[in-house]
Order: sequence, then C-alpha cells, then structure tokens
Amino acid sequence: MGTKNYLINKLRKIIGIIDILNALDQILKDQKREIIKDLLDNIKPESVVQCSLNAIQILSPIEILQTYQHCLSPLPEKKLNFLVEEHCAQWLCSKVEYGDTVLDIGASFGVISLPLSQAVGDKGKVYAFEPAKNTQQILQKVLNLNNISNVMVVPDAISDQSGSAEFIEYNKDNNSSWASDTSTLASDSNIYTNTKFTTYTVKTITLDEYIAQESIKPSAIKIDIEGFEFYALQGAKKTLQTYLPYLCIDIHADVKTGKSSLLTIQPFLYSLGYTLSMEEHTLYGIPPKK
Repeated sequence: MGTKNYLINKLRKIIGIIDILNALDQILKDQKREIIKDLLDNIKPESVVQCSLNAIQILSPIEILQTYQHCLSPLPEKKLNFLVEEHCAQWLCSKVEYGDTVLDIGASFGVISLPLSQAVGDKGKVYAFEPAKNTQQILQKVLNLNNISNVMVVPDAISDQSGSAEFIEYNKDNNSSWASDTSTLASDSNIYTNTKFTTYTVKTITLDEYIAQESIKPSAIKIDIEGFEFYALQGAKKTLQTYLPYLCIDIHADVKTGKSSLLTIQPFLYSLGYTLSMEEHTLYGIPPKK
C-alpha cells in the first residue's frame, strides 16, 4: 500500500468517514449478480457453459448453474464463478493426497467430487454416490464434457441396511432453484405436498458392504443426504474403525426424530475416537491417530 492510500485509510478511521467506494463496489457486485442470474434463466436447456465451480474451470450443463444461482460470486474479470459448499471442498482437499480414494455420498452435481478428483489425481478415485436419476445423468455429462475419468458415479443410496427403498427426486421447476439438489430417500417427514417431485425405488446398501464388495480403502468420506447422515454412519462402523477416514458431514434435521442429527452423530463418532469441529452447518471429523 502506498503512503497516500495508507494516510487516506488512516484518516477515514480517525474521523469515521464511510468508505463510499467499497459500498459502491458491493452495490455493483450485487447488480452484476442479478444481471447474470437473468441471463442464466434465459439460456436454452441443454446448453453448455464455461465457468469456474469451486475454483475448478469446467464446462457445465446450464441446469447446474441455474440450480446454484444463489451461489454465484462474480469475479472482476467477468468470469462466471460459483462457490458451492466451498469450505467443504477446501477442507477435504487439504486432507487427501495424490492416489487416495474418497467417497462423496450425496454427490449431487459433483460440486465436491470435482475438486476432489483433482486433489487425488490420476492414480486416485472418487466414488460419487447419487441415486437421483436426473442428477446422475447431468453429473455423468459433466464428467464426460471435462474428460474426468477418476470419478465413478454410483447409483446406490447409502443407508443403515441393504435392500431397496423409495426415493424422492424433486423437480427443477419448483419455486426454489435448488429444490432438485435436495432429493433424498423417502420418509414420513420429508414429503412436501406443495413441491413437485417424482418417486421411484432405488437400491440401498451399507457402506461396510459396498467397501467389502469393491475392496477399496477410503481416506475421506463426505456425507450430505438430507437427514439420513446418522444412518449412513451406522452402516459404516466397520469402515470407520478399519480405515479411519476423515469425515465431512452436512448436518440436517434427522428424518426420524426431526431434531438435529448432530445429537446422534456426535456421540457415535466420539465413541470411535474422532475429534470433531463445526463450521457453519458442516461437521468435520478427524480420526484417531491422524
């Protein structure tokens, strides 16, 4: 900072002048965001757009960008820039190494899988679990468009028991642009009659069973499955004890109790020796001996 700018800033602090320029910058940024949102809404379906998503430059189907309009963060250089659960992506990427295997449970459109695919590199693997049929197709399209070969889309729903269950996929034409990002296994507490959705049966599997079948050794697991997080962990106890993966868990209201899933997840993970911390609505778990 030059001497002139230093003195100006010092003077502002002393006499309490509001920084008009900073306020104006924020206003312009907000206006820019609204203009871009309008443009996104008017791009024809199935178009492909170049953008930055969680600091990864990608070609993206327009459906993803329309879903995450609320995560738009314009850059000065006028690029389309989206930050979606960026704190989760940054934390997980800081914990994994080249060649690692990572599980993204509730992968949605791949906003966490994409940064992880770069972090683990060509020798690593990301298993992206996403039961929602439409979302699966779009995620696979993203991988194909960007020649990403180390992310595997898994259509199974992770649960506390293997078998089958009813799944709710919310339609993208609901009032909230992000409604399709909240698709989940059905329960008595999460079917909203005023929201457009379709239902169908999906295969469910425990993490312990999937890990054994595929003979994989996960170093990190991210879970974001709309209130079923605790039940996914219950079906993963052997995996957690054996491989000691880092955990990144989105905290929702538990689908059975209606209370915060933290009330059951926290004591369960403490009993396994995990050290826990919270950032916003995300629970981070550091395993023992790591």
